[in-house]
Amino acid sequence: MMDVAGSRTKKRSRAAPEDHVWVNDHERNTIDPKPHPEGPECACPADSRIARHFDAKVAERLARGQDPVLVPISERLRDALLSLGPAGRTLLELGCGRGRLLLALTQAGAKSATGVDLSAASIDAARNRFEQAQLSDRVRLSVGDAARVPLEPQDWVILDRVMCCYPDIERLLANTLPAARRLYAFTVPNSRGWRGVLARLDEWLENAWNSLRGRPCPGYVHDLDLIEERLTAAGFRLRHRDQLRLWHLAIYERSAP
Repeated sequence: MMDVAGSRTKKRSRAAPEDHVWVNDHERNTIDPKPHPEGPECACPADSRIARHFDAKVAERLARGQDPVLVPISERLRDALLSLGPAGRTLLELGCGRGRLLLALTQAGAKSATGVDLSAASIDAARNRFEQAQLSDRVRLSVGDAARVPLEPQDWVILDRVMCCYPDIERLLANTLPAARRLYAFTVPNSRGWRGVLARLDEWLENAWNSLRGRPCPGYVHDLDLIEERLTAAGFRLRHRDQLRLWHLAIYERSAP
């Protein structure tokens, strides 16, 4: 999804299909978020075009010596989460990218941080970021599909500009909502009203442009009503909401039993 200020931002397989990527246990602080019940093998297929797109983007930026800052909606999410006090919390960011948001929350006192992303290059960049901040001992990073990989429950679960990368929003929510013990925070393209119309047009244009230049990265504008219904059904209530241009931001809190 293209923001006005910028772009949106293995384990060995058994005859893995060419259009799938698989979880890969890397060395140096990179692990599966939760061991597979049948052992270490955890095959988590996803559209490999997304991983290739972001791998290429990270490589280009590294070659140019670039380290982009958070886009405006991600800054809004960071500030909102910081205001809620991450100190002492355990964090899980799905689609953590190069780790800038996750690091900011860790530096604010989070007890531990776990990051999962489809892009191996992004995970490597995130690992380097935490190493430079001397916080490697408080983070776990792994390559995986957030809609499929087993997830260990954490206090906060964060998906920043991630839902728009998944065609099956129901599966993504079903896998990630149970992992949030306290907060579930996300940013998505706004599907409502005139913003929804423009967001779908913007998504279509970006998909077409990426395909024309040989780096397809399918994106989706999901129904906000459906997302909110699933959150409510899972026992969450709205804590904070914001919007910026074509983006919607929401933080939900799990209701007390």
